Amino acid sequence: MVCDIIFFQLNKTTAMTTKNKISLALRFLTPLFCLIFIFFCAHNAVWAEWYMRSCYPLIATVLSFFSRWFSFSLLDVLVVVATVLLLVNTIVLIIRRKKFGRRTRALLLTALWIVIWFYMSWGIGYFRPGFYERFEVNPPKEDRAYFEKLVGRYIDAINQAYIADPFFDIQEIDSEIEALYAKHHEILRIPYPCGWRNAKKTIAEPWMTRMGVAGYFGPFFNEVHVNMYSLPITYPYTLAHEKAHQFGIANEAECNLFATVICTSSDHPLVRYSGYLQTVSYLLGNLRKISPDRYREIAGRIDPRIYADYKAIQDHWQKEINQTMAAVQDKVYDTYLKTNQQRSGVLSYSEMTGLLVAWELMYGDVPPPAPSEGG
Repeated sequence: MVCDIIFFQLNKTTAMTTKNKISLALRFLTPLFCLIFIFFCAHNAVWAEWYMRSCYPLIATVLSFFSRWFSFSLLDVLVVVATVLLLVNTIVLIIRRKKFGRRTRALLLTALWIVIWFYMSWGIGYFRPGFYERFEVNPPKEDRAYFEKLVGRYIDAINQAYIADPFFDIQEIDSEIEALYAKHHEILRIPYPCGWRNAKKTIAEPWMTRMGVAGYFGPFFNEVHVNMYSLPITYPYTLAHEKAHQFGIANEAECNLFATVICTSSDHPLVRYSGYLQTVSYLLGNLRKISPDRYREIAGRIDPRIYADYKAIQDHWQKEINQTMAAVQDKVYDTYLKTNQQRSGVLSYSEMTGLLVAWELMYGDVPPPAPSEGG
């Protein structure tokens, strides 16, 4: 349909001046070429990786340089303006039917440019090679004994990292996480500085809270958003996760892994504890599946005060979450992720455990499992 609109406009009249024809061609062929490029990136991970490594850092720098001067979310402004314009145009279309074709084409072209803006500003990151390909490692084979040792190490670490009544300063947390990304960006294989990442509040927070959303990244203006309803003990991990998105990482599991690496390497008590708190929850979920017979024994080593924090987090969100809204949000986001080649959809968050095992095999303290006979 987009092509029909383009060629209709190009052949609309033969009386146009050469200058007008060139202007019209550029106006409609430019988005067509952009769509073709996005299509090729979606079907060629090498192109997508080249774009995210070579072009995205510049785009992120330009967009975040502009948006950093506004304390409020520019994405909020875009959504409000777009909604108002859509309503106004719909009303005008109903009242003035003579301009139905022209206004419809304008709306379709605007929608087309929004799609292009999304992918060219960040969304192509969904099509780049996955973690294992970029880090040139094989997915780890399931090894029950090794995984139990790994979970045990993280449990020991979270017991040591526990803090009661943590001091919470947003700017301090932001500065610490930013410094850690600057320190570890080479091992994480992400561009740095890649723009600015000051977290913003959003007018959508009441709806985010009702749906159980702790944060999100707005690609249109390269903005990081964190729901301030979050408890202090979960805020650092969420912030590190959303900042990972800003570095061009689209996969949710990879963002969780990066948040784990960043937060657990921190000397800041709250940042470190937040990192272990979220990571251990993922590990326990997989431990229950891999070693159900030893789950209680291993999980029983966790400090009871930490279990109290897990319950406090759950109770905190359950007070506000609307189950229907949360289910709808999960379904919509699941569809969105699968549309963008994230086959696991929302389940990709929990796939971080496999990535963490691979990461630990490369850089961790737990010795790798001994090779099997004949292997």
